[in-house]
Amino acid sequence: MRYIPNVTALVLALTIPAAFAAQASPEQESPRFTGPLVTPAVNTMPMGMLNIEPYLIHTNTRGSYDNTGHRREQHPMYRQWQVAVPMTYALTDSSAVQLTLNASRTSGGGRHTDGLRMGDSVLRVQQRLIAPAADGTGLVLALAVAQRFVTGTYQRLDTNPLNATGNGAARTTLSLGAQQLHWLANQHALRWRGQLAWSPSPGHVKVHDSSVYGTAEGFRGRARVGQAWNATLAAEYVLDTHWGLVGEAIWNRASAVSVSGRSRHGQTTRHRVAASHDISLAPAVEYHFSPTMGLIAGVQFTVAGRNAGDYVAPQAALNMVF
Repeated sequence: MRYIPNVTALVLALTIPAAFAAQASPEQESPRFTGPLVTPAVNTMPMGMLNIEPYLIHTNTRGSYDNTGHRREQHPMYRQWQVAVPMTYALTDSSAVQLTLNASRTSGGGRHTDGLRMGDSVLRVQQRLIAPAADGTGLVLALAVAQRFVTGTYQRLDTNPLNATGNGAARTTLSLGAQQLHWLANQHALRWRGQLAWSPSPGHVKVHDSSVYGTAEGFRGRARVGQAWNATLAAEYVLDTHWGLVGEAIWNRASAVSVSGRSRHGQTTRHRVAASHDISLAPAVEYHFSPTMGLIAGVQFTVAGRNAGDYVAPQAALNMVF
């Protein structure tokens, strides 16, 4: 999807102080949101409700950022089709559990993944700390803990590195999320949402043969994976009953990885995968078919980074509440 010029209106709306936001009148209809593409939900659903939001993502890796942050072209370009399905169930009015499954297929340089392959899975539990006011306004806070399970391939890649769909790290992530809804003076609703997340080091990962850590066939050893951080900030601006605009900024950072072991010939080998970070933006547009079903489509693209890929990822998700 093209960048939406009207997202500028959303950015301008973010500069309006909350003191100038209008309160919802009794006849105002509740605004409809699907939620942004990347930043997780903060408020929880009523107990017993189920939310399913399948994503279709097409990532085009067009280059990379080197150790100094300079962008370099990449030839050939790699393309990946990914299907991700987060499924969220409300355990209570203030807590929810989410399971995310995904699979992908990558191609580039005349090669491709051996079919559609499953990636790592994530189980996430969230507890709301502060609930919104009766009219939906007011600050909402929530804590969450997520556990990544190694269901994707990261080692024993044989001669096809494109078969990699994970990194072998059973990582735990702790996050704090916040969101708030405002009614603006023009009677349009604006909702912002943000998250700060931290993942402690998962320790050592056993590595055999060729892997995502740059090892070759016959290697036996381990990789020590470091900490990781993530921060996101998003806003949704309601145009009318059906349409909405979304703007989102994402920052990711991963610590260096130390790899050590023995090669096929028994020689001791060590190397280091440098720390990395990237910044990306994700403008999108929402369309709501009904109060319980909405479609969001947009594109996430990197704008800066270091030791990271430079990509453009058009994507769409169908949000369904049951």
